[in-house]
Amino acid sequence: MKNDIFILGLALLLPTAASAEWVHATGSYMFPPEITEAEACQNADSRARADAIRQVSGENFSSEETLRCTEQADEAECAHNSMVWTMVGGEIRSVRDRLQETKVEQETFRKCVVSFDADVYVAAGQPDPNFTVGVTMNNAVYRNEENLTVTLKPSQPMHVQVFQWLPYEKGDTQVGRIFPNQFDNIVHIDKPITIPTEAGAKRYDLKVAFPVGQPSSRKMVDEYLMVVATKKPIKFRDSYSLAEFNAAVGEIPQGDRRIVRRAYNIVRGSE
Repeated sequence: MKNDIFILGLALLLPTAASAEWVHATGSYMFPPEITEAEACQNADSRARADAIRQVSGENFSSEETLRCTEQADEAECAHNSMVWTMVGGEIRSVRDRLQETKVEQETFRKCVVSFDADVYVAAGQPDPNFTVGVTMNNAVYRNEENLTVTLKPSQPMHVQVFQWLPYEKGDTQVGRIFPNQFDNIVHIDKPITIPTEAGAKRYDLKVAFPVGQPSSRKMVDEYLMVVATKKPIKFRDSYSLAEFNAAVGEIPQGDRRIVRRAYNIVRGSE
């Protein structure tokens, strides 16, 4: 009988010198009347922070980070989560000269623009363009209790671990490792694989689950997968808070890792 792993949805490294740099960043968010100015400006602030970290880290974030939030009642929260997730691997230590402006953009839409100078810390080194991993999922939108599979295509031999961030969780259950696991213990790959693997699929499934306790008006939630590929084996814990996970990933030199993020949605099932 197969087991279901429901996706409910510290690195042991020697210290490395982190780079720090002041950069000027700007973020904007256009919003309709049903979204408050405070929510919109929070999203604009998150986009500015993501922009600051991109400038220093050199990481390029996929357009797939943009979620299908329009069907949710809390679109602003979904957009904010997406921006927060892109910042994993970098840290803003302080902000100065922050400016915020809201203006009418077109008809009933307004736009909040936030800008500031940020002191950004990232791991040492530069990303290795030859060290990459392709990541595809079998769906972008799932129904409650549908199976999820992930395909990894490495550019060269690498150690891989797959984590999931659940924005609606708190504390050290926010980020959890789903691969390797007790049924699939592969940690090093040199060719394309699908998770669950062929052998693992005989023992377990990965199923998504719409989280309990969500408001009845919420028909869809956003969740995130992160694939952490490294040149050397890294011993991560099974679960973290988002801040702890960010700190652990940030200790790995950029040239020794590749981080690939994927966002997906879960639709509430019929009740």
